[in-house]
Amino acid sequence: MEMHGRMGEQDIQYERPTYPQFGTIYQGDYYEELPFEEYIDFKQPLPAGEVFDIRDFGAVAEEGRLNTRAFQAAADACRDAGGGTIFVQGGAYLMGTIYLYDNTVLHIVPGAAIVATRENGRLNRAFLRAVGAENLVITGGGKICGNGEYFVRMPRLKPRFEPLACTHLAPRGTIDLELAETTLRYNYRRRIRFSEDKYLEGIGPTERPDYMVWLDRCSHVRIENIILEDAMNWTLNLFRCDGVMVKNMVINNNRHVANTDGIDVTGSSRVEISHCFLSTADDGIVLKNPEETGRDMEDIYVHDCQVISVMNTFKIGTETKYNIRNVLVEDCSFFMPDIYPGCTSGISIESADGSIVSDITIRNIRMNRVCCPLFICLNMRNRYQAEYTPDGSGRYWGGMIENVLVEHIHADGAEVPSLIFGFQCASREGKTVRKALKNIHIRDFKAVYCNNEEILDIPEHIEEFLYEYPENNTFGDVDAFGIWARHVDGLTLEEVEVVPRECNTRDMIKMYDVR
Repeated sequence: MEMHGRMGEQDIQYERPTYPQFGTIYQGDYYEELPFEEYIDFKQPLPAGEVFDIRDFGAVAEEGRLNTRAFQAAADACRDAGGGTIFVQGGAYLMGTIYLYDNTVLHIVPGAAIVATRENGRLNRAFLRAVGAENLVITGGGKICGNGEYFVRMPRLKPRFEPLACTHLAPRGTIDLELAETTLRYNYRRRIRFSEDKYLEGIGPTERPDYMVWLDRCSHVRIENIILEDAMNWTLNLFRCDGVMVKNMVINNNRHVANTDGIDVTGSSRVEISHCFLSTADDGIVLKNPEETGRDMEDIYVHDCQVISVMNTFKIGTETKYNIRNVLVEDCSFFMPDIYPGCTSGISIESADGSIVSDITIRNIRMNRVCCPLFICLNMRNRYQAEYTPDGSGRYWGGMIENVLVEHIHADGAEVPSLIFGFQCASREGKTVRKALKNIHIRDFKAVYCNNEEILDIPEHIEEFLYEYPENNTFGDVDAFGIWARHVDGLTLEEVEVVPRECNTRDMIKMYDVR
């Protein structure tokens, strides 16, 4: 190992937090039993080759002191040398946005961290960025931290440690400000720390970065043996990347900071996520393909992961303009161990903006205290304003979800039924447009309800879910407690068992326009 460094003169600067009034942490914001020792190697050696220690470039682990220039000088020197290791040791180093380049290993040792400043003006969309980099590694057993609580307002309610007396879904169309205090949505939304002015107080949004770690159009990437903590927005965004391995990683977020997705695979292909533990507020592992990617994505493999999320533990959607295909998720655990309500959904597969989502296999999944085990939703939200066509073709009319296999699922502590549906509507010319899911196979599926009470408001006619943001607890009640399906061509239910509450009054399965 060759140590390489260069002392550099720099002005010493200290952060001036943008929102110093925020940042209070409550018991229950973080999951306190994270099994770090099962995922992190605290004795990982440095790789061979040139090493660029950020301390040799002027970095000092002092509270409030900014080290952006020192870190970037080390990264630039590493790039200019044709590659090497950026070495972080000796404490927590505060900094603004920093960039990584080709052939770089970022090695943060256990007990050390790079930490995002709370001064928003020093952050350019993300904390740690790489654009078009090849052969990039982030590792070492240390931490990347985002100071997430300092970019969002305090919640209306503190975390809840007692079960809800009853499960209650608000009727379709109920806005957040009118939610009854008994509803599931009220009880998780009031505990979220938002950036937006959700309560119409006229105070405007806070400013915050889009992502904590943003890898933009990178290839041959390995993220392994690292802790990502306290994200201020999306935690790890893999945007238009090719060939990414994420392994032995822990995400430890505040479970009430809004929009803190764990891992976002955004228009990326050939991605493997293996043996990771995620605890976060928003979607745990989520696949998206919005307009900005400009391309289809494929070949995603997720396995041997444990996910805690207030929202959806594994999701495809919602941003879905381009196609997503060939996805395998297996041997995972989705759960909420300590706070209430539980996870919003376990498996959520959505196409809302024209994507064809196809060839999806999800198997060998255990869930505990996941409210809705399975949510498959095709609608025509049309976020990217595709042009209207009278014949029912094109992205204006939504995409497709087809060839989905969900098998060997066991969910304890469920609270609402699983939903599987496409849609039917009329064109402006009065022609019926029917968009059905195709070839959906559910096999060896068991869900056991928590045995609390329930408040039901089942409408006489369940309207089509055409334009709404796809989320199971905004759909409202249906006339089945197990599986409710509508507009599906080729639905197989095999070895399906759902154990209801003692107070149940509904049938287990209801199907409408299912062929």
